[in-house]
Amino acid sequence: MTFRVQHVDGEYRVVLSAEAMEALHLTDGAQVDIKLVKTAATVSAPVFQYLTNDEALQIFRDTEEQHREAYQELAK
Repeated sequence: MTFRVQHVDGEYRVVLSAEAMEALHLTDGAQVDIKLVKTAATVSAPVFQYLTNDEALQIFRDTEEQHREAYQELAK
């Protein structure tokens, strides 16, 4: 899928078609993490990997203890 980057009100936004939203199981207002997974030696569009909610939840669960420890340190 190809997406368009748009400059709006001083911010850059990735514009997704309705088809892409459906294919990625996203709804209006959903938050997504964009992770650069490959870079090219020449100037070209980066390749993005989109996480499903289940994948994002698993990553959080895998790092939950680290989050807890960090919050405990901040609370001191």
